[in-house]
Amino acid sequence: MTRSITMLLAGGATAAALALTGCSAGMNSQTADQVAAVPGFSLTVPGPNGGSVAVRDAMLVYAGPAGYAQGATAPLQLRIFNDTQQPITLDKFESNDAAGVKLATAADLKASPSPAAESPSPAASKSPKASGSPSPEAEASPEPEASPSPATAAPAKLTIPPAGYLELTPASGQFLALTGLKKPVPNGEGVHLKLTFSNGVVIETPERTEVPLAPPLSPEPRLPATAPPTRPGTEGEGH
Repeated sequence: MTRSITMLLAGGATAAALALTGCSAGMNSQTADQVAAVPGFSLTVPGPNGGSVAVRDAMLVYAGPAGYAQGATAPLQLRIFNDTQQPITLDKFESNDAAGVKLATAADLKASPSPAAESPSPAASKSPKASGSPSPEAEASPEPEASPSPATAAPAKLTIPPAGYLELTPASGQFLALTGLKKPVPNGEGVHLKLTFSNGVVIETPERTEVPLAPPLSPEPRLPATAPPTRPGTEGEGH
């Protein structure tokens, strides 16, 4: 009798193990529904002569718990991969959610000068001019023409070599920045982006897809726990 019970228990354990093995080898495994942990926008577009051009992990730089306000400037971070046999350039970048998109540098992340520093002082503007008629020689001498500022020069082309990539992040020294946001961008939302390349490839966020706002690099500090308020007349009640 004991031997029969032992055989029955052993047979049941073997059947259970086979059943679990069959489930793990099925078509609907848990890994089939897993997605990449990278939260940014990524898209690959075939090239006209073979190969492809891809944008990987495009995100707005994290701006704090409140996100970006309307009218603000929002830096982007992204990487562009050229899997073709010819070099390509990024010719145009635009967004429906901003007044413009510019190629920025680390200097653009610094605080802009205050309006008071740019405007002339009231004392200088109200000072009376010297009396007397101006000399003819002073009127005849032309003022020197202002030389063009280096800041107005056209930026260098953003070229991606064959089988190469281009990193556009604040850490790399050059990046794209959306200027004059047309709407607030709180955490959990994003913006439209369109990139046009010299080989005719256009990478654009599809409908109902956006370049998201990056998550914080470290968790936000938790608020201190507070005890719930005590209702009058409940002090000393038993539990």
